Amino acid sequence: MTESTATTRTSRPPLLRAMVPALAAAIALASWWWAPSGDAALMTDRALLGLIEDSDLYTVDVDPAPTVWEHYTIAQGDSLANLWTNQWQLPEAALYTLLNDPKSADILRQVSPGQHLEWRADGEGSLQALRLWTDPSKGWEWNLQNGQLHRSALTYERNLHQVAVRGEIRTSLSAALAEMPSLGGRAQAIAAEMGELLPLASKARKGDRFSLLVDLEYIDDAEGAYAARLAGFDYEGEQISVRAARFDDDRFYTPEGKSLLPGFRRTPFNSEYRVSSPFNLHRHHPITGRVTPHLGTDFAMPVGTRVLAPAKGVVRTVSYHPLAGRFVVIDHGQGYQTRYLHLQKAEVRPGQEVKQGDVIALSGNTGRSTGSHLHYELRLNGRPLNPMTASLPSRERLQPDELRRFQNQYAAYFDLHEQESATAVAGNGNRRDNAG
Repeated sequence: MTESTATTRTSRPPLLRAMVPALAAAIALASWWWAPSGDAALMTDRALLGLIEDSDLYTVDVDPAPTVWEHYTIAQGDSLANLWTNQWQLPEAALYTLLNDPKSADILRQVSPGQHLEWRADGEGSLQALRLWTDPSKGWEWNLQNGQLHRSALTYERNLHQVAVRGEIRTSLSAALAEMPSLGGRAQAIAAEMGELLPLASKARKGDRFSLLVDLEYIDDAEGAYAARLAGFDYEGEQISVRAARFDDDRFYTPEGKSLLPGFRRTPFNSEYRVSSPFNLHRHHPITGRVTPHLGTDFAMPVGTRVLAPAKGVVRTVSYHPLAGRFVVIDHGQGYQTRYLHLQKAEVRPGQEVKQGDVIALSGNTGRSTGSHLHYELRLNGRPLNPMTASLPSRERLQPDELRRFQNQYAAYFDLHEQESATAVAGNGNRRDNAG
């Protein structure tokens, strides 16, 4: 494939190669100029310059998300290669790069159950950093610098703590958590996690009460926590009443074992449609020959085909972009998000709750498109996944043996509302904080 691509690129006339950047710039500027005035504002200077530089008339990140650290603890029977490509869907090229370094390969081949991995990938799925903790106080770290992954030893003193906090909403959950020093300065991160699990933006009310169980990591003698993860919560409110905790699969379940994450359909439609362009993080652009990732899957379908929600969620965005055309973004919770580009018409509005199978849009040919089709993206914590091969949430409940283990793990926590913990009220200067 590489040889074929190289031949194609060198066979282009020099004049045509020289004209490509100018043509791309002209088309981008024309799209920006003739877009409706309200939509033109969406074409940021950065996106326009990036388009001109890359001459990529097809791929555009319509809704950039900040990268986050993802976590995994190695379990018995795990294969790093299988986890890397099938479960985490990180680029194989990054793993090959690590294994080509003898020292890194030796470290990774000795990964064993109980060891903890952390990684961060950007909005195009490229690995930016990787940490392997061989024990709580030492490990290895790889960071991407100038296109290369550089290894260094982790020599921090890593301490793990679990705290339990309780509070009441006066203005917002963020404000309530900000009053709690026991969270080690990670209040906003915990509030964001809760926002992924519950529709707090629309349904939280003054007087709602909550309790949270939070895992904190501290490095050396640093004053603030290095990382924080929500382990469990009990939210009692006027419009929301939910108790749940994180299980081994990193997903949240109620005390009865019911999953908070909805089941996903593989595709957002009922009929069979041909894949006209697959998900490919290493796609060679047909014009420039450069590697320009295709972050979704394209399905060839007639204009006006009904697009269905693959899972329950809340509509985050309905808008227009000169490249993406009419598009819709849906949040499904716990970091899962789906995107739908080149639509003819949106059938939903921002903030609307949708159920699996609801009609959310009609497919089209809007924006910079070469034919009628649906461009469909699946993202987890901002990074793209292949929707055709990703391990999708499917089960609604824990199996009996899992449920017993889950309930034993959180038996004490689910009685937390009967115990004294930490109390803070947003806007109230009188508070008590107590790590549990």
